Amino acid sequence: MSIDPADFAARLRAEQNAPGREETLRRERVTRRRKALLGAGAGILLLGGFGVWLAGAMGGRPADEPFAPRMLDEAMWPDAWPATTNIPFRGSPAAAWENGALGIRLPQSKAVDGLTDLEVSTSLGAVRDFLIATNLSSQTLYGSKPVGALNLLAPGDPARRELDAAFTDPGTGRGSLQFLTRFDRDEVQVLASEGMAKTDGTMTYEVTPAGELLVQADYTFVYALVKTSGAKQINPNGFEVARVVVHRQLDILVRDGKLHLQTHATAIANDDCTAPADGFIHPLFYDDLKKTKKWASVDPYAEKHVDASAPGACVRPTRT
Repeated sequence: MSIDPADFAARLRAEQNAPGREETLRRERVTRRRKALLGAGAGILLLGGFGVWLAGAMGGRPADEPFAPRMLDEAMWPDAWPATTNIPFRGSPAAAWENGALGIRLPQSKAVDGLTDLEVSTSLGAVRDFLIATNLSSQTLYGSKPVGALNLLAPGDPARRELDAAFTDPGTGRGSLQFLTRFDRDEVQVLASEGMAKTDGTMTYEVTPAGELLVQADYTFVYALVKTSGAKQINPNGFEVARVVVHRQLDILVRDGKLHLQTHATAIANDDCTAPADGFIHPLFYDDLKKTKKWASVDPYAEKHVDASAPGACVRPTRT
């Protein structure tokens, strides 16, 4: 059974204002003292601890406070309650993932079919640099042109042409989101304490009949975001956090030190499909969820294969 935080808080406040509450509490104190005199030490500790919790839980919360930050330790909050800047990945599998670029682990390189160990490791490193430049660079995340990523791509690669076109008229359409993770700095800020994101995935490689290295990259990036202005303060030390999950699958051919994207697919979870198509991801926060009731629910952590559809689908992602 789900716990409605507003109902939970309202119930405790009603108990606080109930007639005769002070007399009831006085009688309970007398009863506890009698038990103490009888040597029920363990009982005293238990009831005393509960009394401290109860007093804190019922003290001085605004009437419209939707959550109960003093009623329950934040680490024990139901998953349906929003995460905060204190524990930004609470309730997410990403909590156990590596921070940022540490999660892009390279496979063991070795000489294969005419390619030296150094050539293989250099090519894998270039793919890793591309993933960092497109998904973890602070400049890219906030909308700057990803010069480093473009320089890694071969001059004639279609992906490079698409990205160049997207930035000829900056911030238009969703095309750039097929390759880049981008947020509107005026709307949200990415929490940098987690290396810009939590990251997990795999990278494999093989040699084509033409003797070129083909790299398969399958990575998920999870971002914790807070509103730039007007962030809701959930408890005295924490502001509401929304999470965005970006899952990318790419096949990249490395030729003469340059990258050629063969295939690429992206799924973005918790991107408001009703927001303007301005080239940015627009995360949904707790109060926005009411408009997603008719959207299909999707667990972005369970998806093994990414459909090559455009980002911005109307889905209600779980655990974000």
